[in-house]
Amino acid sequence: MTCIIIDDEPNARMSIKGILEENYPNVLVLAEAGNVPEAVKAINKYKPNFIFLDIEMPNQNGFALLDYFDEDEIDFKIVFVTAYSEYSLQAFEMSAVDYILKPARVESIGKAIKKVESLVNLKESYKTLKENIAEHSDKKLVLQTAETIYVVKLDDIIFIQAEGNYTKFHTTSHNVLTITKKIAEFEYLEKTDSFFRSHRSFIINVSKIKKVDKKEFVIIMNNDEQAYLAQDKKQALIEKIEKQ
Repeated sequence: MTCIIIDDEPNARMSIKGILEENYPNVLVLAEAGNVPEAVKAINKYKPNFIFLDIEMPNQNGFALLDYFDEDEIDFKIVFVTAYSEYSLQAFEMSAVDYILKPARVESIGKAIKKVESLVNLKESYKTLKENIAEHSDKKLVLQTAETIYVVKLDDIIFIQAEGNYTKFHTTSHNVLTITKKIAEFEYLEKTDSFFRSHRSFIINVSKIKKVDKKEFVIIMNNDEQAYLAQDKKQALIEKIEKQ
């Protein structure tokens, strides 16, 4: 595999390159770039399989790189390099793109390389990430089914249901979407204001609750579908609803 490292800090580029050379000989670093214009030239010249892209750079941030390419020209994968806080990392998770935290470590780079082959490679995913990081935008989630990639507003999700190694998203905009990931991979949604893990098999959007049967431990959602409520989750759900 071939890559380009894009970061305005020489030491950061040196760190990633050193880790790759010492631990991952199957990855060849074709070039380095310290800003967006240099990166665009390098990508056009070398056509890498993927790039390590720092987000916070002077003059133009990493997202500006995407504006230089048409959608059909983005045939390279992106591993974002960021110093964002853990809370902000929800944006990366929701947008289905890969990232590593600064300072780069051997383990995180290794995991990123393994995921490069399966990364969502659409400009829409990167656009969604940019929007999710913005303070006053409707948050969105990139969901990949066996055939299609959907960008769904969080407010359109009614509830999420586990089904073995799959997860079903019940939505107002796309009906039911079946995702080839376990529900545990979406637990980060609980850190948002709206979502709550009501049961080991359900994550619900609290704003979409129609009523709660506290005796039967069943939650009726506004699409009249049922979600389960674990007995030990009842009080926590009440508190979550009161905060809405």
